[in-house]
Amino acid sequence: MNPALEKLLVLQDRDKRLLDLKTALEYAPKERAELERKEDAAAKGAEDAKAAMRHAEAERKKLEIEVSSKQAQIQKYKTQLLEIKNNDQFHALQHEIAAAEQDIRRIEDRELEFMEQVENLQREAKAAEARQKETAARTALQKKDLEVREGAMRGEIEKLGEDRKALTEGIPEDALSRYERIFAHRHGQAVVGIVHGICSGCHLKLTTQTLHDARREDLLVACTNCGRLLFHQRGAT
Repeated sequence: MNPALEKLLVLQDRDKRLLDLKTALEYAPKERAELERKEDAAAKGAEDAKAAMRHAEAERKKLEIEVSSKQAQIQKYKTQLLEIKNNDQFHALQHEIAAAEQDIRRIEDRELEFMEQVENLQREAKAAEARQKETAARTALQKKDLEVREGAMRGEIEKLGEDRKALTEGIPEDALSRYERIFAHRHGQAVVGIVHGICSGCHLKLTTQTLHDARREDLLVACTNCGRLLFHQRGAT
């Protein structure tokens, strides 16, 4: 195998790790944003549940006030009954009292429905608040873990960057430049093995001349289909 190719294989292994780390580090802000989205959704859920409960309670109180108003009206009619001597007026007021009492029963039925609704919404609000606290606690730990991972990745990237300088020593400049161009365009696959006469990068059959040239130690041979640098993989013919 070409000596430069051997060094490029070692370099490629490190460069792949660097690429993976940088990709993961670039994704970290999205991961953090997703955690914050979950927090916001849980907080909104808790606030919406509380708002629904407050609305139902406000409606119940309106009905309570309406009942009190009807009761005051009935009391007024009853007072007037004591002063009326005309039968028609007396019966008319009795009719108004009966109608008001019927309204009160109807309103109180609705009030009972709202009371039940408020109780259910109170339970839902309590559960939503518990979920919010649980989500906040969980995402806080996940954010901390993410922060630790980011620090570790940055540290490893820095170290690999320093090691890379040493790994490039002894590699001819033209070979290194060629490798780096291919690595950038082929998503981390610049140097690939030949397996049973096939390029393991593009999986296409190689010509007899390419296979022959790839065995030479004085050449850097590329796949004529994908442009990746080739080496004969041990154990493969």
